[in-house]
Amino acid sequence: MTGFEQLLELAKQMGQADILTIVEAPADKDPSLLGRMLIIPAGEQPAEELIDANFTRLVMELIHNTVWQQAVVIPIDYEGHYRLLWDRLVTQPRALVLGAGHISQPLVGLLAMVGYAVTVADDRPEFANQRRFPEAEQVICNNFAAALAGLDLADYEAIIIVTRGHRYDLDCLRTVLKCPAPYTGMIGSQRRVSGIKEMMTEEGVPSKILDQLKAPIGLDIGAQTPQEIALSIVAEIVAVVRKGSCMPLSSKRR
Repeated sequence: MTGFEQLLELAKQMGQADILTIVEAPADKDPSLLGRMLIIPAGEQPAEELIDANFTRLVMELIHNTVWQQAVVIPIDYEGHYRLLWDRLVTQPRALVLGAGHISQPLVGLLAMVGYAVTVADDRPEFANQRRFPEAEQVICNNFAAALAGLDLADYEAIIIVTRGHRYDLDCLRTVLKCPAPYTGMIGSQRRVSGIKEMMTEEGVPSKILDQLKAPIGLDIGAQTPQEIALSIVAEIVAVVRKGSCMPLSSKRR
């Protein structure tokens, strides 16, 4: 399998990998080295070596001890001077929106805008359809229990519960808390959320899991309209993922 074929397969599987490509080699080396790639799937060893075992080990040690932020050219000195382009195949983050009401429409649009592949689920055909959610990767029209049973919740970085009623929120919450995403949030007033958390505690859900639940959902920006509420939710998701302080930049010291 060529390097490009391996990358294509990883992309299909939503895999991640570091990609090292030789862009400069010593003048006395074989010119065919230029463009040769080393692909390192996340959590795995590369299937092939780049030049030889020692060179491959040097490359892997370097990237293991360096935080990747963007594509960059790195130098390697090994029987001459090499330069390698270090890039990364990154899985597109996924978000699951449970509920297809008026808040969900702008919410899905904003999530897609910041790079999420979004799945929407609701049991009402007039709400759960692709026409209402053109930016969604997938729209599921089914009852919430069946919809959740057909999904692998481990695939989602964000799960947002915005159903139309208390009963549906509870049904969804009981399922998603068995496999909470890095960001799991539920809409509702303080009083309503407190009651739901008490009920979950009585049902044996550990407090450390409930403490991870973002509820009431979103940042306090004084949101009132569906669009503003959606904005507050997406802002909180970004803050959690990026470990933001949520402080106004104007109040932070330079």
